[in-house]
Amino acid sequence: MAYVGNLRQFSLGEILRLIGDGLRRGRLVVERGGLRAELYCDNGYLLHVWRSGPMQPIAQRWVNGRVMTPQQMAQVGAVVNMDPLTLPDADFAHIAIENNIISLDRVNEWALHDAVDLLSVLLSWRDGDYRFEDGISAPITRLRVPLPIPTVLSQTMQRIGPVQAAQAPIDVVLEDILDFTDLDPNDPQPVQLTRDQWRVLTLMDGESPLTAIAHTLANSSPTPIADPQRYLLELRRSEEAVVRVAGELIADGLAVICGRAGEAFWQAPI
Repeated sequence: MAYVGNLRQFSLGEILRLIGDGLRRGRLVVERGGLRAELYCDNGYLLHVWRSGPMQPIAQRWVNGRVMTPQQMAQVGAVVNMDPLTLPDADFAHIAIENNIISLDRVNEWALHDAVDLLSVLLSWRDGDYRFEDGISAPITRLRVPLPIPTVLSQTMQRIGPVQAAQAPIDVVLEDILDFTDLDPNDPQPVQLTRDQWRVLTLMDGESPLTAIAHTLANSSPTPIADPQRYLLELRRSEEAVVRVAGELIADGLAVICGRAGEAFWQAPI
């Protein structure tokens, strides 16, 4: 398996297992839209996780998460005669541990919880780009706590369960006809679509088979393809993409197979 690709091809759990089993050292970057996560691995361990967006100093995060009290945070500052919030994360943690202000077990527990929090989100992504960058280490200012990759994955799966984790798309064929499902208008959870999913959804009408949708998309290029061989290649790519996306839409509960081209489709009377 290549260490660069899309989560539609391989799940993040599978990627991390291969990195761990291969004792690889480097940074796994996962991106989706404007979101980005970084997972630093070394010799079968997950050392550090990072996510995009505003990030508070670890001292403030520990107080907010009740890992330590405000008084304990002040103790760290008193040791070095500095504002504890200005200390690099790694320095703050090491000072707190060396001076018995917080235990190493408590830090390990927090690091595992933080990694599971992030992976619980990432493992639910059905789409997103990933790449593994060999030899890249976390900045020395960040706290690095070695966590066995199998332990992190096991804890994450216990939290989210097999239903919430990204599942393999349902198999469909080009002759299938798709229609929309009835969504609950009161459901507060927003529907999230990839660009490819949106393109297929806009062409679904409950009558056209997937092969017709694939042909429409293959012919949607602003510049017509004159070369017959090149057109056939583009059509094949379009057909493969439409079948894959249709499976994703069905798995996400956004579409159903309502018939198959050339076959009678009967519904039980209401």
